Amino acid sequence: MPTNGHHPQPNWEEPFTAFSLAYGFLSKAFYEPPTTALLQALIDDDLFADWPLPPSEEDTQRGLQLLQDYSHTWSELTQPDLEWDYTRLFIGPGHVLAPPWESVYLSREHLLFDQPTLEVRRLYAQYGLQAPRLNAEPDDHLGLELAFLVHLCSLGLASVQQGAAFEAVIEAQRAFLGQHLLRWAPQCLQLVIDNANTDYYRGIAYLTRGCLAQAAATFNVRLTPAAPV
Repeated sequence: MPTNGHHPQPNWEEPFTAFSLAYGFLSKAFYEPPTTALLQALIDDDLFADWPLPPSEEDTQRGLQLLQDYSHTWSELTQPDLEWDYTRLFIGPGHVLAPPWESVYLSREHLLFDQPTLEVRRLYAQYGLQAPRLNAEPDDHLGLELAFLVHLCSLGLASVQQGAAFEAVIEAQRAFLGQHLLRWAPQCLQLVIDNANTDYYRGIAYLTRGCLAQAAATFNVRLTPAAPV
């Protein structure tokens, strides 16, 4: 849905709402360790049978199938395995199998709190936001970047009928995807797919990849090439 030269249309409310819901769940999935309460709620609400985005991407279809299958086999007895999978993928100890921080992929030295972290921090600040654990945890965590897109979607919903303000929100979403998330998240998600022990995190990775591909198409994203390292 390119917007250049077009006035905002009411039908933008639907994609903004759908992406906000999708980003919100995926943000939580990456940023917070899985809890029994979360898994039980996902199963009770049958979220993966009622995903807010259309399953038009192959990755989205594959992710939803993996997650639905996992939901049918999950129990409190398997919960420790899921929690360990989260830890080994995103925290450690030792080598982190799927580092969830932009700087690891895009900075020259592949270090935390490098230039990409500061760029993301400045973007958050432009919208009156800051990372919850400022300076104790990198601002460019995958979960936080997805949460920032939730915020941009909420601004989009508020500005659908406001002309220039609407165009600015669309451009902000397009720029953040093209200059940040889409430049590094696919590498991170592939590491999750390759290293996850559970179909839950494998499914989350496919679902996120599908969501980002749909966002790129919907918002007409121009990808900024990664700088050579």
